[in-house]
Amino acid sequence: METSQVSHLTQLLEDAHAVIKYQNSELTSLLESKSQELEELLGNIDQIIWYINSQTLSLQYVNHAINAVFGFTKEDFLTDPTLWQQRIHKDDRLLVRSFFETLIPGASQEICFRIHRANGELCWLNSRIYHNEKLDLFVGITSDITQSKLQSEEIAFLAYYDPLTMLANRSKLKLQLHSRLDHSPLLPFCLIYIDLDNFKNINDTMGHEIGDQILIEVTRRLREMTSDDQLISRFGGDEFVIFLNNSDSVYISDFCIQIGQIFKAPFTINDVPFFLSSSLGISMYPEDARNCEDLIKHADTAMHEAKKNGKNQFVYYHSSMQRAIHNFLHVESLIRDGLTHDYFELYFQPLINAASLTLQGFEALMRLPHPTEGFIGPDTFISVAEKNGDILHIGHIVLQQACDFIELVQRQYTEPFYVAINVSAKQLHQVSFAQELLDYLKIRAIDPSYLKVELTESAVMGNIEIASTQLHTLKDGGVHISLDDFGTGYSSFAYLAQLPISTLKIDKSFIDTVCDIDSHSHIVIAISNLAHVLGMSVTAEGVETEQQFNFLVENHIDTLQGYLLSKPITKEKILYSLTTSTPFFLPEKALVYTI
Repeated sequence: METSQVSHLTQLLEDAHAVIKYQNSELTSLLESKSQELEELLGNIDQIIWYINSQTLSLQYVNHAINAVFGFTKEDFLTDPTLWQQRIHKDDRLLVRSFFETLIPGASQEICFRIHRANGELCWLNSRIYHNEKLDLFVGITSDITQSKLQSEEIAFLAYYDPLTMLANRSKLKLQLHSRLDHSPLLPFCLIYIDLDNFKNINDTMGHEIGDQILIEVTRRLREMTSDDQLISRFGGDEFVIFLNNSDSVYISDFCIQIGQIFKAPFTINDVPFFLSSSLGISMYPEDARNCEDLIKHADTAMHEAKKNGKNQFVYYHSSMQRAIHNFLHVESLIRDGLTHDYFELYFQPLINAASLTLQGFEALMRLPHPTEGFIGPDTFISVAEKNGDILHIGHIVLQQACDFIELVQRQYTEPFYVAINVSAKQLHQVSFAQELLDYLKIRAIDPSYLKVELTESAVMGNIEIASTQLHTLKDGGVHISLDDFGTGYSSFAYLAQLPISTLKIDKSFIDTVCDIDSHSHIVIAISNLAHVLGMSVTAEGVETEQQFNFLVENHIDTLQGYLLSKPITKEKILYSLTTSTPFFLPEKALVYTI
């Protein structure tokens, strides 16, 4: 090759090298510029952008966002590529390592784990990580989720724990019971349902703040006597349930006695002592039920039985309690039917003057003739109505129908008479009861002397102050007052002279055996003498035989009532007897008996 050709080729090579060098310089400058732009862009992102070697897990790159989260600089992590691993919470390190080891190439997944900041604070991170097999890297985007995690944990806590006492709530209890039944269905245990006696009165009178402090102190005392494997839950209000990993009746009874003991000492709040007791119901697994809902329900049923028996005691569940509840609910539904469809109807039993054998008045007795269930007597529905509050509605119906009856009888009968209506304790303890009754009589234009109110000793003595006020209001308004079932109580003697009672009604249990048991005949005579000394009249109810009739007349009982005279009958039969002058009763030895 000629020298000129070589020289030309050399020049071309030099020129090409210069071009390549220039282009490389320009490309390097461009790449550095783009890298700086990318770095600035990534530096403004709040999330941590990073990648690590998939083999060694050493950090290869991270943006500046890591500073705010970890409290270390970006340079700290790049200088020590394993620093990020050192900051992972020790309980989460195995989780993180296992995550990287099992992340499939080409796939991306999320993981949440905890790290310690430079100042020692705990922080929750969420990372979405991609496994780039070609570059042999794990590439990740990480966010600080500490606040949202804390909020979710707070929500979770509120879902399963009571914020006042910090005890498990009913949801947590049910969750625990379901777990126990799923994993250990053969192991027996029991539930103890606790209700605080007298707490509602304290809460209503002293305020919820005092009530809350008492609940906190109850919780503290319960915690002190229980172990870690015994779950205490606040089921709601002043009710607690203890999940006891034991089925031995001796152990359970001793445990319940200990619960009773923690209420012996007063609960002192702001230097004021408050005294409470507890009623406990116990249900056993698997004897009483095999699912958590029924176990709780049965323990609750037993607790209510403890309250009914006098409170401050514990009662084991028995299937008969459930039958009683079913009967209660059934009767309750019949009462609601009666109220909704106006099935309730008053029957009237004549009250006869023992001296003259003339009609003196009637006792109004409510009945429930149900179209499908048949005739339902007061012994069945009155106790249920008193417990669920329906007795107040029934009381209004009694007063209304009694006034209707008075108006009808007045058209046929010109002699004085009265209608006695039974008033329950719930009615009597309504603050406005007496005045509302008098107002209703005024609206109906009925003289109050036509009405007599009958109350039991227990209704009066349940709250003597309220009863006295109500009875004086009724007496001042012209309504007569009779004390029913007299002789079965013991405390009313001290108040008899103070209460405006016009009639004592001797309990039927004494009349039934007045001719057979000497002590009962003496009691009847003593009650009669006492009443007359106090200026009251005496009525004997439940007169069913001539022997009883003769004894009562001979011993100056004023008024007689019972099946010998007449059963309770409808107003139609009463009106027919008044119209036709048909006697209700004609004893063989009676000389005079008029209607």
